[in-house]
Amino acid sequence: MIAMHYNVPNNETGTIGFCAGDDDVDKTLAKGLTMLELLVQSSAPLRLSAIAQQLELQKSNVHRTLGTLIAQGYVIQDEESGRYRPSLKLFELGSKVVGAHPARRAAAPYMQDLHKTLGETVNLYVLDKAAVLVVEKLLSPRPLRFSSQPGSRLPVTTTAAGRAMLAYESDPRAVVQTSLEAFPPRDDYVIDTDEVFASLEIIRAQGYAEATNSWSPGIFSIAAPILAADGHAAAAIGVSGPIERQTDENWKAIIEALLATSARIAENAPLL
Repeated sequence: MIAMHYNVPNNETGTIGFCAGDDDVDKTLAKGLTMLELLVQSSAPLRLSAIAQQLELQKSNVHRTLGTLIAQGYVIQDEESGRYRPSLKLFELGSKVVGAHPARRAAAPYMQDLHKTLGETVNLYVLDKAAVLVVEKLLSPRPLRFSSQPGSRLPVTTTAAGRAMLAYESDPRAVVQTSLEAFPPRDDYVIDTDEVFASLEIIRAQGYAEATNSWSPGIFSIAAPILAADGHAAAAIGVSGPIERQTDENWKAIIEALLATSARIAENAPLL
């Protein structure tokens, strides 16, 4: 696999896996999927020349592939600017995938109960290719709130949900290394990998992970793993909110409710 690095207009950095040297991979399909990933990652529609440059492909090749994606309803070309953007068909398909995810089906009723009890934002996460993927969210009714949209990908090392699941991985160092490649340290947050690994034993002992002012400044987050029958974390359920509401009394109530909820989900969905 050749890892193709690209820069998108919102100054984020990502990595696309383009299997150019694998005989078992359909190269045309791989190029089309690569273009879709680039368009989805971009905060603005892209010109054909920009797509070709960032993926290091011939313009004629890109034009032909984009034409197929347009014909199939996955990409839209703006008539005035000529730029390309993903269509809502991707959202439709993604929503169906998320809706059918076993973790979401198992956790949904218990998330509702937790949301009503605490009045804070409740999220459900899974670990996907060394990134924390937001599967579901229930937004706090309070005016000050925080939420990552379903489909958002977050780093493993700096999020409570990431560490909660990392603590039950068979090879956490490999997961951390891959996550750091996808989410490099920021100027305002230095990642201490020794601290990350040291925290995993504590997380396993107490049953939850916590993060304050880490990946999202001004936000607290607590997450508990949802353990599968084999002992790995099939998912994580988390509660987040502004640090202004992070009192000792609230903290204790959140932890107790969160641990009870994660245990109930695991107990009632043993095949998760």
